[in-house]
Amino acid sequence: MNPKTFIAGSPSEALRMRIVYALFGTAFFLPLNIFALEACFITAVFMSAYYTWKYDMHIWRHMPLFWPAAAFSVTAFISLAGSPKALYGVAFYFFTVVQYFLIYNMIVSFIRGERERRILLYCFLAGAVCVAVYGLYQYATMLGLHNAEWVDADAFPLLQRRMYSTLYNPNLLSAYLLMVMGITASLSLWTRHNVHRIIYGVLFVLFTLCLILTYSRGGWVSVFALVFFFGLVWDKRIWLLFLIVPVVLAFYHGEVVNRLLSVFSNSEDTSVIMRLDMWESTFYMICDHPILGVGWGAYKYVYPLYNELIQEAGITIYHAHNMYFNIMAETGIVGFFFYMWFFFGTAWYGLRVLKENRDTFDCCIAMGAASVIAALAVSGISDYDLFSTQISLTLWFLCGLFSNTYIEMQKKMKKSLINNSQ
Repeated sequence: MNPKTFIAGSPSEALRMRIVYALFGTAFFLPLNIFALEACFITAVFMSAYYTWKYDMHIWRHMPLFWPAAAFSVTAFISLAGSPKALYGVAFYFFTVVQYFLIYNMIVSFIRGERERRILLYCFLAGAVCVAVYGLYQYATMLGLHNAEWVDADAFPLLQRRMYSTLYNPNLLSAYLLMVMGITASLSLWTRHNVHRIIYGVLFVLFTLCLILTYSRGGWVSVFALVFFFGLVWDKRIWLLFLIVPVVLAFYHGEVVNRLLSVFSNSEDTSVIMRLDMWESTFYMICDHPILGVGWGAYKYVYPLYNELIQEAGITIYHAHNMYFNIMAETGIVGFFFYMWFFFGTAWYGLRVLKENRDTFDCCIAMGAASVIAALAVSGISDYDLFSTQISLTLWFLCGLFSNTYIEMQKKMKKSLINNSQ
């Protein structure tokens, strides 16, 4: 990379800042509007391509998780060889995997310094606040008349509505909120500024309330994972929050409690019964296509071959409602290996950073990224919310932000060692 690339006031720096502004817009619109999101993102992509060509930028070589991300991207493309809808698979691949890989690379390559990382994160949180406020308004005024499709009236007769806000699906909203809660909790624990701590705490409560109103049981269980994670890596007194659960169960008897307890019973809940049936069929699908899978995005075309009832009913099942089964079914053992390397590798690197210094903003981002992985790892057992382009883009966005942080931390450490040796 040209050492003059980032000189203030230079044409290259002016172009880089335009890319950064486009990434700010991408971060804000991630959960709000996919058309606005794509407009900002595509703008950033074209400017990044021009910048990379003109200034010979190859910073990606130093990313800690570039190779598993790249290997997964390649493997997902190769898996399309076994897809029954190869043309659709290629289009879906470019709309999903290519975008994930690009947003990860662009954030690592073009965001510079703590100030830009802060602004990027604040843009992300500003979008999250808009999602929460609109969701509460929507829930209170009962907008969205198709809400009945997300409710099992036979199993939960008192449950008439579930919040889904701008993401059109309460389970997708819950996955998004889990990621946002991980970030705001990290900010609240890290900051030493009392006013900032109050602001982050209020935001965390706001997002928690919205998560409750999604009535997503997988999301609720994943909150326990968040509490456990922060107690483990920050302060074990956080585990005292678990005491709230028995108090609620003892004194409150409503659909929140009934739905939470239904996790342990599948006798009447059709969603639980369907999940168990899907997992069994997906297991056989994996056994038949173990190496490269059935093809990225091809699950909905192949699943009816393993379930006669679904085939006769003409119902479309888009994913396996299990992150691990779905990725392995579509990309095989090879794709599953690289994806999990990237996924859990983010948490591993994040925990390494936390061991070094917990007082910096960079460590706050590391803790936030690791907490997001912990929450999604648990929610992924009962659902596959990363099937959504917006949700997966959010994950890869946060992973890119952490990788950007990690690279700059490594540079600072090397510089410090050189200065000390001199």
